[in-house]
Amino acid sequence: MTESIYRDLLKAAMRKMPGPISLITTIDLDRKLPVGLAASAVIPVSMDPPSMLISVNNAASACGPISRTGKYCINLLAVDQVDLVAPFSDSMRRDERFSTDDWVGRDGIPYLPSACAAIFCDTRMEIPFGTHSLFIGEVTGVVGRDGGALPLGWLGGRFATFEPITTPI
Repeated sequence: MTESIYRDLLKAAMRKMPGPISLITTIDLDRKLPVGLAASAVIPVSMDPPSMLISVNNAASACGPISRTGKYCINLLAVDQVDLVAPFSDSMRRDERFSTDDWVGRDGIPYLPSACAAIFCDTRMEIPFGTHSLFIGEVTGVVGRDGGALPLGWLGGRFATFEPITTPI
């Protein structure tokens, strides 16, 4: 099989893998402006030290600022925050990304106190791979919404919800 066939097969397989939607945010030190992107490629790496990995397309406007700043925040969205995704997914709507009063700052990094969780990270390793850069960050803070807000998910190219299964496994 050729590489393009594997690419197509992988895309089809990944549409079956549910994932949470997060808004990754940082500050562009050159322009002194907040930047961000929507992502579902976010995973915990280790609990000792507490760390998270994000995968960012090198063409994304936030990739360079994340690299230069060495800090980012993973804003794990709740199901009632679906309206925040479109501006972070569409470069034509970039000016809308931080236009609401929902955002506050911590050490210059914008975050959503209303998110299920906002996870602050200092980059410890950056690994270029293909079209993306992987950023492994050590967790420096976690804040989040009180209560049982359900995380917003992505499955089959559409928004999804995640709920615990009530039947024991």
